[in-house]
Amino acid sequence: MKVYVDIGQYWPPSLSLNAVYEELLLQGRKIDRRTLSGAKAGTLTKSEFVTLIKLRDWLRERTNNPDLTIDDLLIQKPD
Repeated sequence: MKVYVDIGQYWPPSLSLNAVYEELLLQGRKIDRRTLSGAKAGTLTKSEFVTLIKLRDWLRERTNNPDLTIDDLLIQKPD
């Protein structure tokens, strides 16, 4: 089984990758642009746990959904 981080469905449509990177940086949640790009595309397979927490927290604020979990950001696919 493969597990991917996929935040595409939660990504604000009006924001570019660079705008999100800058927003997160200003909030003290630095996440590499390549990591953001992979997570947005649903192709991110490796990341630090702290990155998942940063993404979850940012998306909770963006979507106004305090119940959003890290599991909501993961997609499982068979090999």
